[in-house]
Amino acid sequence: MNAGIDGGFAGAIGVLLTLLGVPAQAQAPAVESSSPLSPEIDEIVVTAQWGAALVESETELGEAEIDAYGANSIGDLVSLIAPLTGRPDERPIILINGERADGATGINGFPPEALARIAILRSEAAERYGYPPGQRVVNLVLKKSFASWQGEAGVQIATAGGRESGQLSLGRFVIDGKSRWSARIDASHDNHLLKSARSGAGDLDASDASRTLLPASDRLTMNLGLTRPLGRFSGTFGIDVARRDTRQLLGPAPVPAGGGGDPLRGDQDSTNLGLSALLGGPLAGWQSNIIARYTRSWSTNALERVAAGPEIRIDRTRSRSEGLSAQVNLNRPVLTLPAGMVTSNISFGAARDWTQSRGSGEGDIPAGFEFRRRQWDARLSLGVPISSSVSDRFSALGDLSVDIAGGVSEASGSPLQERFDFGLNWTPFPLLQLTATAGFAQLIPSADQLGGPYVEEVRRIYDYRRQEIAEPRWITGGNPDLGRGRQRSYSLRASLTPFADPQISITSQYQRQSATGGAGLFPTLTPAVEDAFPERVVRDAAGRLVSVDARPIRIARDISERLDSGLVVSFSTGGRAGAEVGAPPQASPWQVTLSINHGWTLRSELLTRPGVPAIDRLRGDTAQSRHSLTFQLVAGRAGAGFTLDGTWQSPFRLRVDGQQDYRHRAVTALNLRLFAEPERLLRMQEKPAWLSDLNIALDIRNLFDSYRRVVLSDGTVPAGYERYEVDPLGRTVQLSLRKRF
Repeated sequence: MNAGIDGGFAGAIGVLLTLLGVPAQAQAPAVESSSPLSPEIDEIVVTAQWGAALVESETELGEAEIDAYGANSIGDLVSLIAPLTGRPDERPIILINGERADGATGINGFPPEALARIAILRSEAAERYGYPPGQRVVNLVLKKSFASWQGEAGVQIATAGGRESGQLSLGRFVIDGKSRWSARIDASHDNHLLKSARSGAGDLDASDASRTLLPASDRLTMNLGLTRPLGRFSGTFGIDVARRDTRQLLGPAPVPAGGGGDPLRGDQDSTNLGLSALLGGPLAGWQSNIIARYTRSWSTNALERVAAGPEIRIDRTRSRSEGLSAQVNLNRPVLTLPAGMVTSNISFGAARDWTQSRGSGEGDIPAGFEFRRRQWDARLSLGVPISSSVSDRFSALGDLSVDIAGGVSEASGSPLQERFDFGLNWTPFPLLQLTATAGFAQLIPSADQLGGPYVEEVRRIYDYRRQEIAEPRWITGGNPDLGRGRQRSYSLRASLTPFADPQISITSQYQRQSATGGAGLFPTLTPAVEDAFPERVVRDAAGRLVSVDARPIRIARDISERLDSGLVVSFSTGGRAGAEVGAPPQASPWQVTLSINHGWTLRSELLTRPGVPAIDRLRGDTAQSRHSLTFQLVAGRAGAGFTLDGTWQSPFRLRVDGQQDYRHRAVTALNLRLFAEPERLLRMQEKPAWLSDLNIALDIRNLFDSYRRVVLSDGTVPAGYERYEVDPLGRTVQLSLRKRF
């Protein structure tokens, strides 16, 4: 270990490593020991459920509940169940058959029919698997045997016209016990959405036929994944390749400039390659996972502009980046206490990142930039049971456990960083779960924040200074001037499950996070943000926006507090087929799940540097609602179902000095998805073979074509806030076919 590690942390690692020789093969909770602290842990034989995780599940979805969503893939399904896993904007950690899946590429493309069940684990699961606390964990349990080809085709149109999209995919998926492999290719295309196709998108003129509101894009992805036993280990290898091309039209070039009236263009092309390998299995009494990843990307950006005089210039940048990382995770029980097993997790990681950008060197385009960084990290966590409801002597408090973790990391050019996390998990009785977490971390900017490729594109944004739609050059990429910082976080979570049928779950979570120094995202451009970052915004002599540097920013302080509450109700209607001997078969029951989540932002402030006013995101300095509400209703049975979901955001005011306030009204958006499997619905004796395993889905996004309406204090609609300036796309309808064979 690095000499900079303090003696206490190094000593803790040393004590734990001396336990390597203690036999402890079991990963499930052990039977109670005859002594409070046994010098040896007896060998335990446990017959666990197929795919079971180290932590009990909070909610489980069986095959019938999974079918009710009508998802096209496992990745699609994980997105659809987001209301059950916490905040819809937070993606959970994924396990496969109870094991870490960091290197298991391609699993998102598997058909949902390959799943035996989905388990949403209790809140302490992240810490037990070596992840930072507070993240939700979902365990995907695959069937022991599955084989299928799958093809998909979809067409999407905007009901207001002007834009069509298409998607095709083909894949092969096989599971044979602990072995599995998959291969999939996806292709998609989106047409331009021209300004001339939207009569409400500002004043139209002849040039609008050569100006896009939304760019055209083409995307091609291929992935291959292979998992198989290797003796006592399991090995996984994956490869991903992605290509994306995006094309903008920026208006006609002046004829004297030699453009012949052809549109100016902005093109962005990128290619990404990813290789991953994972090896997991028992190692010297530990359950181990060794993960290696390699990524490489190439990107080219070209932006045409009219220079001074009759010349069209092309600002071009080319970037290459490369990343190599490896991580080792070890976990096992190490001690037996009267309340259960003390579990431990140790992880070590190392990474190397490299980025190189080359530009034309004209204007703001840099002539060249290169970034290199090496980084390593180590982390130790312990899960200590204090009380157990199944213990004879330590059961008065119910189930009570403590998670403690500490880690260090170091990157080239930065001093040693420390991180400490604490978690308390308490289930005083089966209906109630309480969780508290606290964390302290010294942070350094990520490799992307420091050395991401330099990219320029044209974006349509609202300019509050001039009260108009502007199309400045929007600059993204890395910022090498970022510094280190500190972060403190706290959370309290309560989950109540008062009934089993229907299953009702009520959750509430308070979170507070404060950062001092470090890096942050560039906020939405408003007058308050422009005043805080005047060097980032360039205007011409007439005051029109020319460019916005939206690369990551240095911050002095960032504080946020929020309260999230949720309600989930799940039930099944009707009885089971043939429940009684001699009874006629009943129709398959409906599986119904209703979820409602409310988010309340209590505080959100950003201080960019000492001596300037803080940006209060909730009091008119940025465009942010204080309250948000999401809901989802899923109802399905064998062969058919629907999902109705929506979001609501509260109104807010945005202040502009010397002008009227912009009053953003509340907005509600609904989406409806219908699916049917004709083979399971038709009662024909002999059904056509082509109907077998066919799924037809109709997906309507923004069902009522809603958008955020904005008025000034006097009730008038400001210029630039017409219907299709706010949301150019509007309502879309997609028809998709999925066929397994």
